[in-house]
Amino acid sequence: MTARPDSVGSGGVALVLAGLTAFAPLPALGHAALVEAEMVAAIRLHAQFDTGEPMAAAQVILYAPDNPAQAWARGTTDPAGRYLFAPDPAVPGRWTVQVRQAGHGAVAYIDVGADDGAAPVVAVAGGGGPTGPLQRAVMVALVAWGALGTALYFRRRRRVHAST
Repeated sequence: MTARPDSVGSGGVALVLAGLTAFAPLPALGHAALVEAEMVAAIRLHAQFDTGEPMAAAQVILYAPDNPAQAWARGTTDPAGRYLFAPDPAVPGRWTVQVRQAGHGAVAYIDVGADDGAAPVVAVAGGGGPTGPLQRAVMVALVAWGALGTALYFRRRRRVHAST
């Protein structure tokens, strides 16, 4: 059996097909990424210590008015102490925001409601602003009074034990 020069055998067909598929474009082997954007009413928080230093990377916990026992969302502030969130417009009422960092923290209450059904109304209560000079003086006086009372208590105890 002799092969004719003008015919291609089954091995030749496979070789031609393999050559063509080697140069064919391959499908991407990754995942696609999609981004959706939506305009929403958001609330920006700015957390800082009473010295004015921002509470960077502070823990933020949000509680919705319809379930104040369970956290609605959690997050952390940015390096400037800011945090942005969009409350659910279907849940009007008083939202509770807790911000904590290194043993310090503050709680703010944000009333979100509909004013004639058009735009949300936001009112922030609490959160503890910077302390004034009177408040600092009272705090120093109370700490001094407590220290003096503690010292007198232990001094009296020592005298009672020494006389017995």
